[in-house]
Amino acid sequence: MRVLFLVPRPGIRGPIPGIASTLIAALGPLGCDVTAAYWGRRSDRESPVERVVGRARDIGEVRRALARAPYDVMVVHTAHDPPALARDLPLLLAARRRSPPVVLHLHGSQADRLAAPGHRLLKGATAWLVRLSDALLVLSSEERRQWHEFAPAADIRVVRNPYVPAGDAPPSLGRAALRVPEGVPLILFVGRLVAAKGIFDLLEAQAQVLARTPCHLLVAGAGQQATEVEAAMRRFGLAAHVTLAGYLQGEALRSAYRLADVFALPTYHAEGFPTVILEAMDAGLPIVTTRLRGMADYLREGENALFVAPRDPCALASALLRLLADAPLRAQMGAANRRALLQFSPDAVAREYLDILRQVARSRAHRAG
Repeated sequence: MRVLFLVPRPGIRGPIPGIASTLIAALGPLGCDVTAAYWGRRSDRESPVERVVGRARDIGEVRRALARAPYDVMVVHTAHDPPALARDLPLLLAARRRSPPVVLHLHGSQADRLAAPGHRLLKGATAWLVRLSDALLVLSSEERRQWHEFAPAADIRVVRNPYVPAGDAPPSLGRAALRVPEGVPLILFVGRLVAAKGIFDLLEAQAQVLARTPCHLLVAGAGQQATEVEAAMRRFGLAAHVTLAGYLQGEALRSAYRLADVFALPTYHAEGFPTVILEAMDAGLPIVTTRLRGMADYLREGENALFVAPRDPCALASALLRLLADAPLRAQMGAANRRALLQFSPDAVAREYLDILRQVARSRAHRAG
């Protein structure tokens, strides 16, 4: 089977480039010939003009790739939000005549807005996107249900993203290198500094936890609300108890996971099944998070994670206190998370993924016939 993957460029922030390259490597031994073409921004700081010119050039490259060789299916690794719609719709329209079956692999979607009142522009553009696609791949059963409510006739499949474990080697960076004090339990948050990730609830919960027991919070991430995060730290008196490490990657991020005792992600909106949850599972960490999307699919209460309601700092503080006070429970949950990670092995994921692509290609051929 010949597949054209449209993927972000190497070096672009986010998990998609790594996920796509892992899939490509795993699909090869299964007899799948995958060609990668770049689609999306050329840097994390593109100007509006650079964005328009860059996407036009990308569309030209995709059209030429489709003309050079026959493909059984084209997979676009993307997301579902207004910027992604503005980028992907012109691509699908421009490639429509030459394109094989089109599969959109959505690494996060705003499917909840499709079932809510309003959002007319989003819904109109999304309906157009669905008509131009043969199938959509989402990362949770919750998303599939929401998409089916919006587009009952659409072919919506749930897939898992592959994950390659980082290994059991000890961290190469110590606490001092990450500006974290010694001798206290460490809570780790990895994500964008925006309210929807629950960072402000976590800061409020951290203040409550500190009233009962010593601990430190390491925040790995950047975002447009970084200034507000710093203000919240001052308001709660957390300057000595929280480290804002900024965006971490590579060995620095791996060390942060290995040094932590608990992972917290009290997000209001999960992008499918966040890669940071997989990274925390790989590090053998117990998890405190919300029961949303992929977390509801793959994590079990008390076994892999403690679930809290979004926007509830008191419940978040209680869950953190429970884990910080119970070392055997932390170890038990961490071991369970490492076992659960096996279902995301690249080989297992690639086999299911390839089966879906073959089904989509056969379905298009059947309709055409």
